[in-house]
Amino acid sequence: MSELRKKPFILAVDDKPDTLRSAMDAELHDRALVEVLHPSEIKQEHLGRANLVLVDYKLDHWLEPDKQSVAFRIQTGMALAAVLREVADETTTNRMTAFALQTGHLHEASGRIRLPHQRHVVARLNNLEWVFEKADAERFDQMVLLAQAAQQLSRAWPADEPRSTDRARILLGMNQDASWFDRCWRDVRECQPPIHELAGGAHGVLFVRWLLHQILPYPCFLWDAYRVAARLRMRVDDLERLGKGDNALARDLGQRRYTGVLAGFLGDRWWRSAIEDYAWELADSSGSNSERSMDNLCGKAGENLDLWRIDHPVVCLDDNLQPSAEFISPLDAVNLRPDHWPAFADAAWMKIATMIADPALRAMVDPLDEYRLPAEDG
Repeated sequence: MSELRKKPFILAVDDKPDTLRSAMDAELHDRALVEVLHPSEIKQEHLGRANLVLVDYKLDHWLEPDKQSVAFRIQTGMALAAVLREVADETTTNRMTAFALQTGHLHEASGRIRLPHQRHVVARLNNLEWVFEKADAERFDQMVLLAQAAQQLSRAWPADEPRSTDRARILLGMNQDASWFDRCWRDVRECQPPIHELAGGAHGVLFVRWLLHQILPYPCFLWDAYRVAARLRMRVDDLERLGKGDNALARDLGQRRYTGVLAGFLGDRWWRSAIEDYAWELADSSGSNSERSMDNLCGKAGENLDLWRIDHPVVCLDDNLQPSAEFISPLDAVNLRPDHWPAFADAAWMKIATMIADPALRAMVDPLDEYRLPAEDG
C-alpha cells in the first residue's frame, strides 16, 4: 500500500472554503489527505472516501445550488451533519465515517451547556463524535487521531463474543502479558464498553463515541496526569517533566501509559489499576508506608522531589469543572454529582471553599455530603 493511501481522508465542509483550505493544508498535508468544499459542492463520492467529515457551525454563504449536491440550504453545521451522516451511512456500509463540528462560535453552538470542558456533551447531544474550536491549535492533532480511529474501525466488528472482546482489547492497546492486565480489563468492563451491541455491526462508531464521550473526559479505567500525580503525591509539572526524561520513573510510567485508539486525544492517559499497582510497589507492598513510598519515588526519579504530604490527596475541580493541580485532603472537599458525569467514573471532588462561593455549584453536591456545607444565608 502506498504512503498516500495509508493517510486518512478528512473532508472539511465550510461556507467559506478558501479561508479554511490554506490552514488545513498547512497543518495536515503530511498527515492526512484533505479536501475542503462548500456544502453545495459535496457529492456522494466525497462522503464515500471520508474517514472524518468536519462541518462548520455557521453556514451563511451559499453558492448557486448544484443539482447533484447532497446538501441543501441549511443554516447550521449540526443540521447539515445529520443529512450528510445519513448519506454516508447509505454509501459506506462496511466502514466508519466520523462526523465533527468545527466552529469559532462554541458558546453559541453549545447553548446552555457549561464550557469549555463539555465539548463531548455538545457532541453527544447532537449525534456527533466531537466538537472542535477553530481557536484551538491542538485541534489539528485531534482531527488526525479521530480520522485514524475511524480508518482503523472501517472493517465490520466480529459477530461472536470472544472475537468481539479480543477486538476491543486490541483497540485499547492492552498488553495481556502485563501483571495488571486482568485488573485493567475488569475496570474496562465496569465502564460498559459497547462490545456486545457492536457484535455483527457494520462499524465501530459506538466504540469511538464511548471513548470520546464517556471515558477520556472522565477519570475511570484511564487516569489523566492530575490523577496519576495525586496518587503518587507528585506535582503535576514534575510528573510531566520527568515523564519525558531518561529515568526509571519515565520508563515505569511509559509501560503503564494508554497507547490504544485515540491515545493522546485529550492528553496522556494511564491505566488506573497499573498506577495503583505501581503505588503499591513503591510502598514495598506495605500499602501504608508513605515515607518509604516517597523515598522510592525520588529514587526512581533520580532527584529529590517536592511531594504532597497529605493523606490520600484528591484532585478537585475548579468552578469551571476543570481539574486543579493543587491537591487537597478529602476532609476539605465534597463529592459532586455533575450533569453527565458517568456513574462508573471516579468521584468528582470540589473544595468546600469553592462550592460556597457559587450557588449553582452547590446544587451539584452529593446529597450525602450536603451536611458538610454551611447553611445558606436567609
